[in-house]
Amino acid sequence: MTCRTRLWSKLPYPPGPKGLPFIGNALDIDRKRPHLTYAQWGKTYGDIVYTRSLGQDIVVVNSEKTARILADGRSAIYADRFRSSIFRIYGTDRMTPVLEYGNEWKTHRRLFHLSLRNDVVDKYNDLHLTNANQLLENILRDSANLFEHFDLFAGAAAVELIYGRRVEGKDDPVFAMASGLAEVLCRELTPDRVVLLKILKVDGSVRYLPSWFPGAGFKRNAAKCRGMAAEMAELPFAMAKDEMTGTILKTVALVMILYPDVQDKVHEELDAVVGRGTLPTFADRPRLPYLQAVLYEVMRWSPPSPLGLPHVTTASDTYEGYYIPKEPGDRAMAMKDQGYGDPERFDPTRHLTSDGQLSPQARQNNSMFFGFGKRVCPGRFFAEHSHWAAAAVMLSALKFGKAKDSSGKYIDVEPVFSDGLTRCPAPFPCSITRRLVE
Repeated sequence: MTCRTRLWSKLPYPPGPKGLPFIGNALDIDRKRPHLTYAQWGKTYGDIVYTRSLGQDIVVVNSEKTARILADGRSAIYADRFRSSIFRIYGTDRMTPVLEYGNEWKTHRRLFHLSLRNDVVDKYNDLHLTNANQLLENILRDSANLFEHFDLFAGAAAVELIYGRRVEGKDDPVFAMASGLAEVLCRELTPDRVVLLKILKVDGSVRYLPSWFPGAGFKRNAAKCRGMAAEMAELPFAMAKDEMTGTILKTVALVMILYPDVQDKVHEELDAVVGRGTLPTFADRPRLPYLQAVLYEVMRWSPPSPLGLPHVTTASDTYEGYYIPKEPGDRAMAMKDQGYGDPERFDPTRHLTSDGQLSPQARQNNSMFFGFGKRVCPGRFFAEHSHWAAAAVMLSALKFGKAKDSSGKYIDVEPVFSDGLTRCPAPFPCSITRRLVE
């Protein structure tokens, strides 16, 4: 330990909840929705919270400002990942999102940056529009399987980006295998499970537990994944990331039903700018600020990945007079609450100026949902273009409304979301009609 570290270690930890002997705050954290616990702690203790759980230090960052100071401004310190055996168990330990900070990870990031940086993603616009038009055709042909069409749209983009080949349908062998893996990863590689294996001090030996051992049942699914994951390189995690795009579209459809006035305004803007009966292109995007504001608000109102994978520090640090030890888990914030009044209300005008244009900081505010620092999602610009194309094409031609039951009464829709790596709306009944030219 250096002299500076010894001096820093005399500083207090950030404020946080008092824990029990040995187990700390392990019983206080909602295992299914830990972000809710962390958000509540943020309201009680402030922007940065310290907790200890089963011997593991955890620092919870509860404001965008603090996250940018630490993860962006001191990125080399806050860019590592947990050494968790769960990634080896599922065969994903060599995939970019979970690689330890080092030369191999840097090589991966450089390669992603070459093809996915902001100034080159326009070359994929035709791909996005082709897939968006196919999405529209699929919905018009079979509206009962709406979620399946959204998942196909998102996964097809990942397959074409990585393999350079079109996906013709859900039975495409590469898509079918990768989507199955992505589904398992989203369901099983939850942040709480990643951390749990680490803090239980069984990280190196859990892979030897038999699958019938209590609490080790997840290993049965893991065994099925390892071989396929090795064959498909980055694709399963890429599709798990693209689950975010599919999730956004599912939330868009949900919002159109819950907030029909918002849908009316989107339709009015599309009709005025593009023309009713005409499908939009990326040339129309700058003239559709309300649609873009709706997509930003979808991200804020229901973040697709409210917690994400934790960052880990590679060195001790200080912040605001507090000591942050080496290797604590750095967790996510209550993102929907960041500087917004009445955060549960869906309101696209949060992202607009008084004259109806996008506010100068709107895109920057939205960027926090893709992560911070060196671990920011490399595909964020690709994803933004993808879900814009799908939403613009879909909403120019379709209207979403409440479905009716057998007696002709409208069925109320409640916003219910699943938990896991991705927070996705549960299936809901809806009516989808085509907007005909007037």
